[in-house]
Amino acid sequence: MITIKSNSKTVYEFADLILTSKSKYISVSHRIDEWLASNVGHADEDIFRYLKQDLRKIITSKPAALENIINDFDKKGYQARILDAKGEKLNAIGKELKDCFRYINFRSSKKAIWLSEKLNIKSCVYCNTQYSLTVQRKKDVKMLFHLDHFFSKELYPYLSLSFYNLIPCCASCNMGKSDKSFKLSESIHPYIESLDEIAKYSTEPASLVKYLLDINKNENEINLLLEIRNKHLGDKKLQDKLDNYKKHFNIEGQYEQFKDVVAETYLKSLYYNKYRRNELVEFFKNEKGQTLSDDMIKRFVVGNYTESNDLLKRPLAKMMKDISEEFFTHF
Repeated sequence: MITIKSNSKTVYEFADLILTSKSKYISVSHRIDEWLASNVGHADEDIFRYLKQDLRKIITSKPAALENIINDFDKKGYQARILDAKGEKLNAIGKELKDCFRYINFRSSKKAIWLSEKLNIKSCVYCNTQYSLTVQRKKDVKMLFHLDHFFSKELYPYLSLSFYNLIPCCASCNMGKSDKSFKLSESIHPYIESLDEIAKYSTEPASLVKYLLDINKNENEINLLLEIRNKHLGDKKLQDKLDNYKKHFNIEGQYEQFKDVVAETYLKSLYYNKYRRNELVEFFKNEKGQTLSDDMIKRFVVGNYTESNDLLKRPLAKMMKDISEEFFTHF
């Protein structure tokens, strides 16, 4: 779960796109107006009027405010009125509300492309194991990733177009999460917290010893761990969030597949000790007239980004950053 960077200008530009009808696009506010005009005196028109008056707030509110909107919607009795008797699925009026927001139309529109380009994210925010790219295909631009709803669009359709509720992720994470709706008190939200600040990947020392007994055969002996950082030890709330993250996205199962990458990074750390890293600096300075920054040297050796601000630029960056810090500290 890597932190997504955004700014208020992008958020308000997004709201303008969503709330303004243009050409063939019919805005959410216009659709709600159409519903109200066609359903004068309807028993549930108060729900639609309530949402209409707060549409911009709903689109632009940050995660904690979105959770407050859910709570307020529930306290007014509206949430129960859009769900079936079990409270698990949208009823008829809930589906009409969902149709006013029409997330599915947004997902296939240029507005979604605009959002993806503004966020400029290249790997899954949740697992950081797969790419999430926007690519040009003939005449069209296509998003090769999903947008997950932290607060489920199947329970809270009125948040289906909220900026801070659209999380770029891979298909595996989105389908694995399915329609589960998270709570901020129980789950890491990528617009609030960063897995990089909360926890780090490391290798079990004894497993590395087993690996070194035969580096050509023993990659699977390596045991990769994702544990809370020392400064947060004893923080039960953060520990529970980390445990939920690992469970919901099967993180440990996913990272079992990358022991070869851990092994390669470890071998590089053995070879590119501080003396050879200095040789690299001298080579580029003397032969090419270029001065390599510390960041570029790390990227060259590790084969991935190693700075916290760059972790969404390439898959596995978080893991490789953490284990390279561990390995290069000793060599």
